[in-house]
Amino acid sequence: MADWKKQLAEIDDEYLIGLTNKGIVKRAYKDKETAVIKILKLEEEAALQIDGETVILSLPLGDSKCSCPSRSICKHIISGILFLKEQTACSDEDAEDITSEENTDSTDKRETLWNEILSFPEKDLLKVMGTRRLASFLTKVGKEVRPEIEESSVFTIQLPGENITVKLLSPLEYSSCSCHKKELCVHKAEAILWCRLKAGVFSLKDLEEFQKKDSPLDTVQIKNAAVQMKDYLEELMTTGLSRVSPDVTDSLERFAIISHNAGLADFERAFRGLCTLYQSYLSRQASFLTVDLMKKLTGLYFRVNTLLDTEDIALLLKEAGEFHADYLAAGDLDLTGITIEHFEDVSGYEGETVYFLETKTDKWYTYTVARPVFYDKRKKWGKPQKAEAPWGLNCSLENLITLRIHLRDAKCDERRRLSSSKETRGEILGTCEPDPEEFPRWYYEDFGKLFSERITGQNRDLVFIQPAFCEKAVFSKTEQMLSMTLYDRQKREVILELPYSKEDARSIRYLEKIREEEPPCFIGKVYLRDGRIRFIPVDTWK
Repeated sequence: MADWKKQLAEIDDEYLIGLTNKGIVKRAYKDKETAVIKILKLEEEAALQIDGETVILSLPLGDSKCSCPSRSICKHIISGILFLKEQTACSDEDAEDITSEENTDSTDKRETLWNEILSFPEKDLLKVMGTRRLASFLTKVGKEVRPEIEESSVFTIQLPGENITVKLLSPLEYSSCSCHKKELCVHKAEAILWCRLKAGVFSLKDLEEFQKKDSPLDTVQIKNAAVQMKDYLEELMTTGLSRVSPDVTDSLERFAIISHNAGLADFERAFRGLCTLYQSYLSRQASFLTVDLMKKLTGLYFRVNTLLDTEDIALLLKEAGEFHADYLAAGDLDLTGITIEHFEDVSGYEGETVYFLETKTDKWYTYTVARPVFYDKRKKWGKPQKAEAPWGLNCSLENLITLRIHLRDAKCDERRRLSSSKETRGEILGTCEPDPEEFPRWYYEDFGKLFSERITGQNRDLVFIQPAFCEKAVFSKTEQMLSMTLYDRQKREVILELPYSKEDARSIRYLEKIREEEPPCFIGKVYLRDGRIRFIPVDTWK
């Protein structure tokens, strides 16, 4: 009893929230008032019965278990801790002594946590973070960026530049992260490094040396490749379009392969994008624009010069890009299928992207199936949207946009692109015919509001636009582009644009038939060009 009294006296709400989350702690406080709780055993472990569930409290409390289906620290465990804390509370005559003990224990708890943070094996932290994450960390350190660190019985760290909060508590293995990953994730590792930096217990020089030693990039190979790239790009700009050789596409494909072998993912994509533009020019496609080619050519040239001029590993990693995204735990998601978009990337990939809205957070999530087509232009893939859906769902990819689904243990990258991981399991909750007005955060009838809220530098999310009326669609044969002006009730404009492609030919015919006084609700992407809001449609809803 005495051990439990002392241990539980140290526990506060901050510690409990660190074990689980604020919502469960709040629910446990509420349920405890009406719950039927009985202490079954109070020895080295404490056994309690709470509303028919058996709770076993252990020390440390993160090892506690409950008979309910939850696999983590549930409301029953938190209720049991709160109840047992009340039952083992000291008597009035001991209050002064215990208060003094609690203050001492609180200080000791903070020191214990600091000792664990400072003694955590650095090699384990660096292994989890990886070279790219470490490069990002060192860049922030160099720019004097620092996180917010709140110290109490739990250390709360808000990672700079990310919507990620880490709570470090003793023992460290029971620390929590808003990415919901139980094991040591990149965020927890970075949070520990920030604390160690604050304490001054590691050398930035040592980390930089580790980074150079562990870098996946061969700097000598990159420099040699960059010299060849620069010479060839200068040759292209000197030759000009009118005298360019038809062999240019083969040369650009060769540089894409060189980039791939050197680990330069973004450069591989850039050279394949250039190859596509030159193919458009050589085949005299109306959609080809010289200004697009020059932008890509000069942009790539400046990036190649960066490869040649810098010795900074962090900058090289940033310029190189990644072949595969890092997927992190996203917890459980309730998704509503909205639409599916076919795409053909200038870097030589085509595929489909399915768009979902998450019910609880009202955020967009996507799932993409992409296939390389830069070596095979015969398109033998058939109808890929008829392919099987991921996550063990018994439906086609195309049918996902008609369903509400629950994903358990979902994973996504920083742009909320979902992984098809076998660890993620899906459950169909039912069919859906959602109304755009169900999603007020993304639904716009007022184009002034659309401009103020959605015109940003990198806005990849979709929006629903309901114009009051529109002008008849016009197709330009010279630009191979359909355009239509949409108006809101105040006669503010949004210019809808859809470039011609074989896949969009049917959509273009549909848009040309829309009546000016009865436009549908459009769903798509907005951006700003020449001072006017432009809109690329993905789908329409009646």
